[in-house]
Amino acid sequence: MVVLATGFLGIAGLTMGVIRGNLYSKNVTSATVVAEQMIEGVQRVGYANAATLAGTDTVSMGGTDYTRVTTISNATPAANMKTVTVTVSWNSGGYSVSLNTILSE
Repeated sequence: MVVLATGFLGIAGLTMGVIRGNLYSKNVTSATVVAEQMIEGVQRVGYANAATLAGTDTVSMGGTDYTRVTTISNATPAANMKTVTVTVSWNSGGYSVSLNTILSE
C-alpha cells in the first residue's frame, strides 16, 4: 500500500509539472499571436503611418490579459528605416515575448 501511494504521489507531481508546462506554452503561443497581429498592422499602414500604432494596449485572449507595448524607432538601423518592436507580457510582467521588424521607405 505504501509503495502504491508513493507511486501515485510521484505521478501527481509529474502531472502538475506537465499542466504548468502546457499553460506556459499556451501563453507563449497566444502572446506571439498578439505581437504578430500588431506587426502585421504596422506593415499594413506602412512606413509613413507606422507611428500612429505606437503605444500600449491590453488584449484578452483565452482568459489571460496580455499587455502589448509597441515602440517605433526612426532612422534605425539606417536612414529611411524604422525598427518596430512589439513586446507582449502577461502575469504582471513576469513573462514576455518580443518581436521586431524593420520598415523601409
